[in-house]
Amino acid sequence: MKIPTMIECLELLKTARVPPHIVAHSTQVARCAVALARHLNGTGRPLNEALLWAGGLLHDIAKEISLKTGENHARLGAALLEQWGFGAVAPIVRDHIELEPSMLEEPFSESLVVNYADKRVKHDEIVTLDVRFADLVARYGKTPERKAFLERRWALYHMLERKLFAHTPISPERLADEARKVPRPSAGGHDGTTA
Repeated sequence: MKIPTMIECLELLKTARVPPHIVAHSTQVARCAVALARHLNGTGRPLNEALLWAGGLLHDIAKEISLKTGENHARLGAALLEQWGFGAVAPIVRDHIELEPSMLEEPFSESLVVNYADKRVKHDEIVTLDVRFADLVARYGKTPERKAFLERRWALYHMLERKLFAHTPISPERLADEARKVPRPSAGGHDGTTA
């Protein structure tokens, strides 16, 4: 199964007409995932940086489409990537929304790292889990049931964060600084800017 290159990821985002604000969010998710993985790679199961870039950049590829169709954007995005021949990244896209308690027992994976990174990026800014989840609850917790669901997920993500950072020399608070060191993607690979 093929992993899309940086150039292919950017072309796929154009093909899917992903708006600039979602591309900006996805870029930060990718940078956050890559930065975290660089610190996790000493844990015995190396994470594939190319797959993290692709998963981070493409995780919301179907978000705009799903707003019009009502479909689940993660499943739709995964199906599109399978259709386009990029099956290696499809599971990361499919799995970037949900976190089940059983997933906390699994070994670190690209899917788990991108999923966590997505919960650290509010719009295009890397923030704490508390800031991100407060925003998610405010935006999507419109019913008592939905609010309770999001609050349970919030607690799960704190457990995941503790598990991930127990294996790194950095704290969760330093992840934003580490992500800023990861060059932004461009059609030529990276554009060299890190801010």
